[in-house]
Amino acid sequence: MTSFFFGIDISSTMSGLALSATFIMHWTAYIGIYKYKLAKNKDAVYHFLNNDLVIIHPNLQAAESSITQENNTAEESRESITADNLYFQKLELLCKDEHIYTDSTLNREKVAEKLGISAGYVSQIVNTITGDNFAHYINQYRVEAVKEMISDPEYDNYNLLTMGLEAGFTSKTTFFKAFKKVTGQTPNEYKNTVK
Repeated sequence: MTSFFFGIDISSTMSGLALSATFIMHWTAYIGIYKYKLAKNKDAVYHFLNNDLVIIHPNLQAAESSITQENNTAEESRESITADNLYFQKLELLCKDEHIYTDSTLNREKVAEKLGISAGYVSQIVNTITGDNFAHYINQYRVEAVKEMISDPEYDNYNLLTMGLEAGFTSKTTFFKAFKKVTGQTPNEYKNTVK
């Protein structure tokens, strides 16, 4: 309108302003979403920014994530989570390769932070795929670690409680209860059958 009324060509100035405004909007979004973590569920942010989410992990092939639309019911979104879910695969790698279960303070929030998703989504993935809660899922890895220690002559001088604590359990009660739930035997009974 300036060029129409005043006869001045300001198209290059307007292009510069538009470019600057675009840069400022993107920079603000970056700072707000990523740096200050205003969006806790990064999965939703990635889906919003890129229609197809791709996660690359050294031990995983790149794959597209199947993310349900917001208007789906909770039951429909539960059905869409399968064992090939990328976050579940990353969780399995963290347990098998990095042995995160040995951290006795491990909880859903810590795992969620490592995976870049919400704690609720971690629970949903584990519950849907394994049929168990997060604590039982982690305890299964701990029990397997204890079973390996029992079979390993290097741990012959360790008592069972020490092995349990080494595997990430916080107390004798928790250890014995989880071991019995997973194996159907107490740690002593299991040790007697193995040795």
